[in-house]
Amino acid sequence: MARQRRSFPIKISTDYAKRDVQEAVVLDLVHKFPRGPQGDFVKSDYYQYDTDPGLNRTVDPDCSTICGYSDVDLYRMVMNLNEVTDSNPTSEWDYRQLVQAMFPTVGQRGVTRRSRRMAARLGRAVRNVMNRGLSGIWNVSWGYNDTDKAMMHADTNEDALNQAKIFFGPIIGENNHRLGASFVREGSPLELLTANDSMLKGFDRLVAQHETRIEKIKAEIESFEMGKSFVEMYAINCMAVETEDGVSL
Repeated sequence: MARQRRSFPIKISTDYAKRDVQEAVVLDLVHKFPRGPQGDFVKSDYYQYDTDPGLNRTVDPDCSTICGYSDVDLYRMVMNLNEVTDSNPTSEWDYRQLVQAMFPTVGQRGVTRRSRRMAARLGRAVRNVMNRGLSGIWNVSWGYNDTDKAMMHADTNEDALNQAKIFFGPIIGENNHRLGASFVREGSPLELLTANDSMLKGFDRLVAQHETRIEKIKAEIESFEMGKSFVEMYAINCMAVETEDGVSL
């Protein structure tokens, strides 16, 4: 695989889940000067002073791509790689299994060098998307407990926060200053049927804890009432004894 020739175009935008497309992208990006999905770029299109060079601003003025690939396309491809199991793969360790699978004949140095390059390019694409977010599942939190975190389906960070204020306002209460949202993954609203199980279980635990406390308080109240009755009975007995003593005189 390490000596295989690159072929273009690479249809990553539509076929990012296909193995041959994934291998073609990795094979291109593992080179110091990738040619991009259309095979357009050459060494002179890259700045030369970095271990993992990027395109010159004359070629990519807004620095909006990673070697010609959009970060969204790369992110979606990474999320479909069998060898990458982390939900936020940005380090070289997240890509070592992929490199070992695609380049089985290289030594440990070769694996390390290629893994670091994948982290610098694929990992950067993942980081960009996770920071910016996409339409999908977002985690909104306003505290540190399970009952202070909710999974929501939203398009943007602002959308997620607005939904939280509308639907969870009474729960959030005065913790509004802690309210924040982070993108989790692309997904369907149907996932919310189970995505908030930890939050529901958290509320179940609170209900059980408070029910136990209520039972304990009820037992304490009964004990207090019993103590009160003993005091009253003692007073009545004292009055009865006093009465009996008066009659006997």
